[in-house]
Amino acid sequence: MSENEIVAKKVAFIKEQVSEIESLLRRKSRKEVLSDPWLIKGLKYSLQIAIEAMIDIIYHICAKHFKKAPTDARDGLYILLENKLITEKDFLTFSQMIGFRNKVVHGYQQVSSEKVYEIAANELSDFDRFVELVLNFMRKLR
Repeated sequence: MSENEIVAKKVAFIKEQVSEIESLLRRKSRKEVLSDPWLIKGLKYSLQIAIEAMIDIIYHICAKHFKKAPTDARDGLYILLENKLITEKDFLTFSQMIGFRNKVVHGYQQVSSEKVYEIAANELSDFDRFVELVLNFMRKLR
């Protein structure tokens, strides 16, 4: 599989998760979502795996293009920042996303249903920003 195919597959996966979250939130009210623990679990999972796909892309770009193996996802973001693929603002945003994923996966802190809903309802554009930056970077390589 070529590098472009690897990245394209991960990007498509991120877009699929975002689209499914948007579809759910169009069909269900805030109250309906918050009152259904399975919908909250589904939102958490979709957000988590979309962020994990972002992390996979970060690791891939760092290794392939910057010849560095990040020690963790935030280190990967720092490598992207050093190489001007992302801005300071992007670094902070994506770092918060990784922090959310870590809380969900490792249970460092309980993530409230309200917080999950707010992220799903108001912060999906952060995924779009990440995808835009990655695709722009990949286009420049051609």
